[in-house]
Amino acid sequence: MKVTGIIAEYNPFHRGHKYQIDYCKKELHSDYVVVAMSGDYVQRGTPALLPKHVRAEMALRCGADLVLEMPVSVSTASAEAFAMGAVSMLDGLHVTDYLCFGSEYGEVSALQELAAVLVSEPEEYRLFLKKFLSAGCSFPAARSQALVEYFKNPHNFTGDTFDGILTPLLNQITQILNSPNNILGIEYCKALNRLKSSLKPVTLKRQGMGYHDTLSAASSAHAVSADISGKNVPFASASAIRELLTSTLTQETIAQVSAQIPDEASAFFVSSLRNNGYLSEEVLDDLLIYRIMYEDAESLSQYLDVSVNLAERIINCRNEISGFTQAASLLKTKELTQTRIQRALLHSILQIREAPLLVPYSRVLGFRKESSPLLKEIKKNSAIPVLTKLADADAFLDETGKRLLSETTAASNLYEKLLCKKNGQKFIHEYQKQLVIF
Repeated sequence: MKVTGIIAEYNPFHRGHKYQIDYCKKELHSDYVVVAMSGDYVQRGTPALLPKHVRAEMALRCGADLVLEMPVSVSTASAEAFAMGAVSMLDGLHVTDYLCFGSEYGEVSALQELAAVLVSEPEEYRLFLKKFLSAGCSFPAARSQALVEYFKNPHNFTGDTFDGILTPLLNQITQILNSPNNILGIEYCKALNRLKSSLKPVTLKRQGMGYHDTLSAASSAHAVSADISGKNVPFASASAIRELLTSTLTQETIAQVSAQIPDEASAFFVSSLRNNGYLSEEVLDDLLIYRIMYEDAESLSQYLDVSVNLAERIINCRNEISGFTQAASLLKTKELTQTRIQRALLHSILQIREAPLLVPYSRVLGFRKESSPLLKEIKKNSAIPVLTKLADADAFLDETGKRLLSETTAASNLYEKLLCKKNGQKFIHEYQKQLVIF
């Protein structure tokens, strides 16, 4: 049995995601694909566009065999904590052979080289880093320059193909470290390194649109790729799809967005849109105002990603804050991006204080019927509890696991309340949600 793991948000699931699953099965010859997926909130510090069970079903319809949920404090954490938590969960199953992730660079050896240095932080690298920081460089710029100087010494390179990997690596380190999926890929490699995991990393070069491109650019030559069926289609990024959905939802908008969703899940996705079954960050406006009016700088600084300085700025600006996105824009600086601020604000709303180093359980959101042999293998080999029924969780979890599950359950119940308020449907408690079996 060959199993490949994918770490994803699927916010929302689109053609590029199906391409990755198909690659795992056809090119890596995987019998099964296991997805560690963000729950109802995502790393950019906002609610997921669609509920986690809907996104899990879209993935299962498109070839994933098993979808597991990451705890909310992991799925909304920084890249390093996000990667470490997700990798630890896949590693803990003791059945996963590969970890497949997308990257702009598309060369896993280079990402592993960078990850190894960032984990071990050899003395020579640290001296270069200190030098560039002292010269006034920002941390990302100092890190890039320090890595370039470090790898100029060929004795510091551990790869097998010096000219084939090191030369392009030296020329592109800064570019690599400025691309979001490369950064996340390096964090995955760092996590594998730290865990001494047997999972083999494989990177798939991102196809189609760039992370920040909009759908208006989808028809350009660089954005068009062939999907597994041979059609020429633009692989829009998830952010481009979300951007389109911020406008008034018209038939034209729905048609344009649904064209980016694989055929197997398109009708299911469109149904969620038409039933108002999706959320945007605006639903957090009043919750944020309530939170900051009842907190002070000291109490705010107890939440994950909220520094003392940021907490003081939030309190000083709270009379000017009118909503979630507006607050993040108001508070951002050269050092703190809007996404980083959004994570801090979301952690304040959800009262999340820390992210775990390791995830001590795996919670099943759904699986394919024909993948039951995979579940049996996981239950037989897993080093962490596998939860299929939340009501039984207390019997299997330690105190850390219980806290993480309780925190995630509360956050998901809030998401459900906000969704029900929008679409008028009946509230279903997290413990009453059914597994998605496709």
